[in-house]
Amino acid sequence: MAMLKMLDPRATVNPEERPLMRGLDSLKGKVIGIIDNGQSNSTAMFQELAKLMREKFQTAEVVFKTKPSHMQGAPRPIIEEFVSRCDAVITGLGA
Repeated sequence: MAMLKMLDPRATVNPEERPLMRGLDSLKGKVIGIIDNGQSNSTAMFQELAKLMREKFQTAEVVFKTKPSHMQGAPRPIIEEFVSRCDAVITGLGA
């Protein structure tokens, strides 16, 4: 009889080693970064999200960048720019 082995992809996080950051109280006046991975429909979705954030939450700025490929992480220049400019960053993928 064959055996089926289930793997759990979730990693455990020790908050003493990697403490969680407090969330922002508000987005008003904040600079929000969006990293688009360029997947089908993701650019349109993230552009609409950026528009909604400016209109509904009065962000100071939304910095929008697209990664060269969805197959790898964001290039170092994008990461460094976001670290120096952004109060929060949204990253994800489209469908």
